[in-house]
Amino acid sequence: MLNHSLRTAQAWSPAALGGGGYITGLLQHPADSGVLYARCDVAGVFRSLDGGMSWETLNSGLTQSYHHQVQSFAISSHHPQVMFRCSGEVRSRTFYGAVHKSSDGGGSWKEVCTGMGFYGNGPTRMYGEVIAVDPHHPVVVAAGGYTGGLWISRDEGETWQQTLLPEERFGCVVFHPAIPGVLFAGTISDDDLNMDYVETGEGGVLGLLQDQPRGKQGRLYASPDLGESWQLLYEGASFAELCFDSRDPQRLMAACIWGGICSSRDGGRTWISAGAGLLPGEHRYGTVVQDTHNPQRWYTAPDVRPHMKDVPPIPIYYSGDGGEEWQLLRQHRDEDLSGFPSYMDSFNGGSRAAAAGWAISKLIVDCLNKDRLYLCNWYGVAVSEDGGNTWRAGHFRGLETTCMEAVAAAPGQPGKFCVTMADHSPKVTEDGGVTFRNLPGLAGYSGSTAVAVSRINSEHYVYGLVGHGRTACIALSRDGGQSAEEVLTLEKGLFVQALREDGVHSGTFYAYIDGDISSGAGVYRSADGGLTWKQTPFRPPAHVSTLPHLKNWIEAELLSVVVYQVKNACGANQLMAADPIRAGHVLTGEWSEGIWRSADGGDTWESIGAVLPFQHRGPASVLNTVAYSATRSGTLYAGFISEGLWSSPDDGQSWSKLFPAGTAEPFNVSALAVGKGDGGRDLLILASEPMVRTMTESKVVCSRDGGITWETWADDSLGAVRWKGVALDSDSRQVLAVTCGNGAYRTEISFG
Repeated sequence: MLNHSLRTAQAWSPAALGGGGYITGLLQHPADSGVLYARCDVAGVFRSLDGGMSWETLNSGLTQSYHHQVQSFAISSHHPQVMFRCSGEVRSRTFYGAVHKSSDGGGSWKEVCTGMGFYGNGPTRMYGEVIAVDPHHPVVVAAGGYTGGLWISRDEGETWQQTLLPEERFGCVVFHPAIPGVLFAGTISDDDLNMDYVETGEGGVLGLLQDQPRGKQGRLYASPDLGESWQLLYEGASFAELCFDSRDPQRLMAACIWGGICSSRDGGRTWISAGAGLLPGEHRYGTVVQDTHNPQRWYTAPDVRPHMKDVPPIPIYYSGDGGEEWQLLRQHRDEDLSGFPSYMDSFNGGSRAAAAGWAISKLIVDCLNKDRLYLCNWYGVAVSEDGGNTWRAGHFRGLETTCMEAVAAAPGQPGKFCVTMADHSPKVTEDGGVTFRNLPGLAGYSGSTAVAVSRINSEHYVYGLVGHGRTACIALSRDGGQSAEEVLTLEKGLFVQALREDGVHSGTFYAYIDGDISSGAGVYRSADGGLTWKQTPFRPPAHVSTLPHLKNWIEAELLSVVVYQVKNACGANQLMAADPIRAGHVLTGEWSEGIWRSADGGDTWESIGAVLPFQHRGPASVLNTVAYSATRSGTLYAGFISEGLWSSPDDGQSWSKLFPAGTAEPFNVSALAVGKGDGGRDLLILASEPMVRTMTESKVVCSRDGGITWETWADDSLGAVRWKGVALDSDSRQVLAVTCGNGAYRTEISFG
């Protein structure tokens, strides 16, 4: 079979969804106060040219999955076009990391150091910067890894050498602003790792993190000679952020996580608590900052979370006496906020102000305007023009950092799609992704995994919801999203992997439920529009006790955004398909064990995947998507991680590799869309997410003739986005694709 791969330009536009990834750091341009830079735990680096009201990504040219998981960012005060980013993650107990340098203000990046491992979406993500440019020596740059120790560059980041410091977990690296040559490095202990909402289980926190013990005490090191020699100044509390008092070069303030805010008057050798007046009880602190316009004034904020009681909505505290005594800046109300997205109204009993105050990772004071403050947190970046009394957010335009699960096109309704995502109920767009509205969530559930839209009733939605504590259900809305009801409550640990309506019999829906088979995992059917459900006789082979069979590996290691967060952006809604031509024809796939076909609506099942390349390249070679042809009866598709796209012309009796054909090149079919293309053949779109396990890069390819020829849709500005789902609308014109971390993108197919 002739199989070209032609590189063509294809413009993707961000879909209009608000933030969701954690904005873990914020910097102001040293020469232009209106320019800000934000780093995200899953989505890379962003820049604002209008003081935080709108944002653009700075990920052009990045290729590996972990390049978007940014732990730290730095700008040279000497040459502001020169900037650095540190990114990395852990998979299979191996830490990956890289330092990238840009010499053109973030327009392009090159890798300059791989000696350190970083954990951009790990338990130290919201703390201080671990890379810094010396304010006195423009060519000196220092960086401390989550693993790998601390490294120094003496040629503006081009080459690097490891210092003599031990391999600890660095939380902040900073040059002394007043004393040339002095460099500080603070570390974080095993006991101060941020692991909210995680079931530690048998392996404990470090086991889930795939980390190793690195010490029960935090440490503060200092070098008087730019890293040539080091002195251990202090052992005890962990150091998340270090700030120097501009009035006294020997006085330092530190955010010490569970140790609170601490003060030193002897250059960091001894420390005392400086937390009088702060929020009562034990709370984490990750940021402390001095007001450059009024050095007596300092700001901090505890890291509060939704489950915490008796905390102020936006817990920003200030000190007017140099950090000796603190008081709450304001008891904020919802009317003190403007420009925040409407989905925040559904959090915490409807308090938008309370949601805006969750997980504040960084506060900064504008370098020119004494009344302007910035904060960043779970949702994005907010700005105050009156010293923190009121806040506005610009609806987080451009910070499309949501971790998406799936996308589904509405049958017979051009431009209409539904998307599901971590931490949100499903959203609906009827204009191809320009605008979205919410489908209702239900109490106890915070995210969504799969969705199906009725073929004959545009008001009818069936979707899967998931909550903390590994709970899930199927929800049904029959009034266009005005209300919803819980129609199938699942046993703990079961999740809705996929939902499909029968391709011919409207009102018949199928659900793929994964988890323990003994608890009810399998394939379910509803014959009354999703109102009631019964399990079908589908059963995987006897040796399979969970769906997926390799559950922990696939959900918490291979496909998830974080190695310890099961069912977080794992690529749901793709292992079930309904034939659009023949009633009752359904496909169900299992990641490592096979594909099954039913021709009678799920009453009986036939195994059809025996010759397919399950685990041919090791455990990462797993099935990820199944689909029927849109134009040819009996033609099936199966997409694999590593092994590319396979097709069958005869209902699965025989299979052949369709893409990449004639080559052993690995390709991850992370997402597949099938529509009507040229000459009565299928239009196929494949999206591949980058993975360190398969050494693959981010890529989207398209065939307009059923897989005979292919074109690569090139848009290097997107960087290394982790594609999770792609869908064609009912006209096979508009495309909506969803990613893990970078939200959704839209584009349009043009036919010659």
